Amino acid sequence: MKYPIFKVHVDTESALKQLEVVLNSGFINEGEKVTELTEYFKSYFDHKNVVPVNSCTSALTLALKLSGVSPGDEVISTSMTCVASNTPIHNLGAKIVWGDIDPKTGNIDPNKIEKLITNKTKAILCVNWSGIPCELDQLRSICKKHDIKLIQDAAHSLGAKFNNKQIHHSADYTCYSLQAIKHVTCGDGGMLVINTNDSDFNRAKTLKWFGIDREATKDEKGEWKGQRWEVDVKEAGYKFHMNNISAAIGLSQIPHVNNIVETHTNNGLLYEKLFIDNEHITPLIYPSDSTPSFWVYTVMLSEHLDRDKIVEELNAEGINAGLVHVPNHPYTCFKESLTDLPATDYFSKHQISLPCGWWLSDDDINIIARALINKI
Repeated sequence: MKYPIFKVHVDTESALKQLEVVLNSGFINEGEKVTELTEYFKSYFDHKNVVPVNSCTSALTLALKLSGVSPGDEVISTSMTCVASNTPIHNLGAKIVWGDIDPKTGNIDPNKIEKLITNKTKAILCVNWSGIPCELDQLRSICKKHDIKLIQDAAHSLGAKFNNKQIHHSADYTCYSLQAIKHVTCGDGGMLVINTNDSDFNRAKTLKWFGIDREATKDEKGEWKGQRWEVDVKEAGYKFHMNNISAAIGLSQIPHVNNIVETHTNNGLLYEKLFIDNEHITPLIYPSDSTPSFWVYTVMLSEHLDRDKIVEELNAEGINAGLVHVPNHPYTCFKESLTDLPATDYFSKHQISLPCGWWLSDDDINIIARALINKI
């Protein structure tokens, strides 16, 4: 495709230098490079409680665990996302309760949530579709009222802002993705930002590595003072830690993070201007005082249009437009949660996502937008 919807950003020269250091060190597990990358994201996120993990799905699992989710509990979630957002709920033995979305945003609709809350509800899991922040104030207010947690899947939304602040300041737990096709990549990886308390933060650091506190076997200088395995495992954890190889790839991206996010945002805002007066192409809306980071750019097409034919025609012209995700609720693995979600179904039928990334210039965005307009 001349205009791909995804393109991995790798500074090859820098990445190879970082990887050479790791491979020559003889230590490729979680170590100094992971610490270095984590310190960067603490600064970037302006938050002290950041936990590096091997995927956003692992971050979501930890967030659910910290929220007290266990077998028999319920979690309200959105169907309009990658299945990876919802498999952690299922795998912890909880039931997914689907919240319908607002088709104007692609995000879970806060106005449809309260009627779904029961005494089994432990958390609301929201996803920032295509990098557009959810209505986080409303969601947080609902969670506070019912004493449940707000978990934010920010896989699409690195660098997005809500109320003019980074989005993780408006949720209890926020899970970022550093997977291959996201804004910034480690090959695969994630970051969990914990906005509750230090106790949750320390527990997450332990849970991500079998339940073993790696710090407990270090002295004041950070040197090992015995065998890690001698530490008591008080709570069984997971193998979710990031390794130095992944972190090295991530570190090579650091000089480019701001430019990558800014370009995605600016490309999305340019699409918005180009489609603003088109009666058949409707850009998604987002909260005031928020800034999307536009992982992709999603629009809604008029009902009379053949969306799938338009996608085929754009693809034939080298424009890799399409559907980045489809609803989860029809999947057999979630059959116990099956329900009618009319707004989700409507959105899924009429949405189309366009390339919006750092690899595209203003001229490219104009060409893609014009191609879509010409298909209407």
